Amino acid sequence: MKRVLLLFIFSAAVPCCLFASDSLPFLVSVGGQAAKDGTPFAKIESPVSADAEISVQSKDAMIIVNVNAVNAKNEPVAGSTPAVILLQGKNKTNLDKTMDGKKLAPGNYVMSVVSEGKTASIFLTIK
Repeated sequence: MKRVLLLFIFSAAVPCCLFASDSLPFLVSVGGQAAKDGTPFAKIESPVSADAEISVQSKDAMIIVNVNAVNAKNEPVAGSTPAVILLQGKNKTNLDKTMDGKKLAPGNYVMSVVSEGKTASIFLTIK
């Protein structure tokens, strides 16, 4: 009887694990659009402006955002340097508040948001 019960529990648990959502560890929005789960990364559906607002639903005192340029195949652009944006004691800022003060050029990017010891990776396009 125990074996049957264990088999039932295992057979119910396996599909749940296989079809579990790749949900983000915390909500991130850019330009008023919430990032939507996707494969391999979440995505901001519509292009955003170079000064679009970034909002991170986190209570962490330090949030680090890295924005990396990617090509049409979503591969890193050779020789490009990631833009770094820090949020200290706040959960909102703008894409143009990079540490080097440079605006991001139009194109495709992967944005990695690090907070609470977790990372959310999001594709976005800047118009």
